[in-house]
Amino acid sequence: MEKEEFHLADLAINLAIDRILEKGSDDVFKPPVFSLSVESSILSKNADAFRKVAYGKALDFLKAADLTRERIGPARRGLVAKDKNSFRQCAWLDPFDAVKYLAVSYMLFHEIEAARIPKHERIVHSHRLSEKSDEIFDQNFGYDSFRQRSSELSRDRIGKWKVVTDISNFFDRISNHSLENHLLDLGCNKKYVSLVREMLYFWAGDRRSYGIPVGSDASRILSEAVLLDVDAKLKNYGIVFVRYVDDFRIFSETKAEALKAIEILTNLLADEGLSLNNRKTDIFKIVDAEEISQFTNKLSEGEHQGIDLEEKIEVKRAIRVSGKSSISRFYREPGKEALEKIKKISKDEIINGFINSSDFDIEQQIKLVVKYFVYVDQDVDLLKILIDKKITSIFYIADALIKEVKKFDQEKREAIKKTIFDSVEWLECAYPLQIPILRIAGHPLFMEPGFVHGVIDRHLYTDNIIFFREAITLGAHCLDRSRLRTLAMNVFENVPDFVRRQIYFLVNSSEILSESERRPLLRNMKQHIDDWFIGQI
Repeated sequence: MEKEEFHLADLAINLAIDRILEKGSDDVFKPPVFSLSVESSILSKNADAFRKVAYGKALDFLKAADLTRERIGPARRGLVAKDKNSFRQCAWLDPFDAVKYLAVSYMLFHEIEAARIPKHERIVHSHRLSEKSDEIFDQNFGYDSFRQRSSELSRDRIGKWKVVTDISNFFDRISNHSLENHLLDLGCNKKYVSLVREMLYFWAGDRRSYGIPVGSDASRILSEAVLLDVDAKLKNYGIVFVRYVDDFRIFSETKAEALKAIEILTNLLADEGLSLNNRKTDIFKIVDAEEISQFTNKLSEGEHQGIDLEEKIEVKRAIRVSGKSSISRFYREPGKEALEKIKKISKDEIINGFINSSDFDIEQQIKLVVKYFVYVDQDVDLLKILIDKKITSIFYIADALIKEVKKFDQEKREAIKKTIFDSVEWLECAYPLQIPILRIAGHPLFMEPGFVHGVIDRHLYTDNIIFFREAITLGAHCLDRSRLRTLAMNVFENVPDFVRRQIYFLVNSSEILSESERRPLLRNMKQHIDDWFIGQI
């Protein structure tokens, strides 16, 4: 490795380690929907030790640039609820592999960024390379800047036309051959391009020639290379547009021009093996700012709040990750002004507002009902009404119940549990919808061991190992001595390392196993694995 290449590799690895220590190996499998992983807990206490080991592994990996000499582990895939009727497959990478993947992607980032439409034109807002040496992405660009620029263009074009659309299953449909060709055309270092190709093939498992891991910063860097020609040709056609990852906003003088722009974009994407999402593609006349906001809210599936209830939050710079969701997951305590407004609303108004809500505001109505339940009227029928109409409201309900648990006495907690567990046959549901129920069932003040045992006993050898790990993590307080011993003695040998870590952690921290029981179990488990994370427990 030449001196200049080494300096870039050194920077890439250190930036990747910083990012993984700060954010974890992905943006998906983390609280409040998922548990805080054992890896995250260990990294927070052993950052320097991780940095030393991860740096050495990543440097050897980049020097070899050959999977037959320096290995990576598999990508673990699991489903997360995307909207009320569908799920999205996301990938979890071991932190050491996440460092390698992000480092090698950063080695290609400068060539990718140099070929993109310049920042000052404010057209492409997703994951721009930072000019600072201590960060990967330019913090001045992101979903917020995308929305701001789209709003500016809309305000300047009242009475004209706008297209709101996105690419269907973008990350899943990226062609590895197309990505490789784009990177080579940019003049990227061939050995790193080949390394990326082999990593993606390995993680595909069945040698598919398309799809990159969803949820990784590395994938976000690489995905931008695939759309370089699309962006450049749209601009050359004179089309006014802005883009963030797979989201496009196109502006035109007439409806006919808007349709022509969609035709052009459709053909450009087809050249890359991609297609527009027909369900979320629409053309509309820009009437006023309020209508713009509502319409965009609908097509983005409810992520933008139509009503500001003055939530009590710390103001932070937010960067939108790929993969849109219509589901509200993050409960926040309302501010004083918002709470006063909520208290003035009658229960009938609250219920009718939710029942009659449209796609524009249903998520905001869910938030309103839940906050009303917590602070005004703890009528459990409100929760049943929410779940009956929109089952995915359980994510927001679960987060609220956990965060506000001290506001409910024991009798109310029992009533809440009965209402929730009687509302749906949760054990028969798709497993992503069982996760918020596990959060409730495994909480010390809500404890529902029967449900936890039912999930774990059904999934001892599940075909989705990420969910199994979540079940034993979230339900840890409900695990009895027999199940802990079964996990340690029978299950441990037959599951991947990232599940073994959680089992080892549970046994090591168990209060129901005596010291004389724990010691031989821990010793026997360590004999089956040489794992850095277990070594830190």
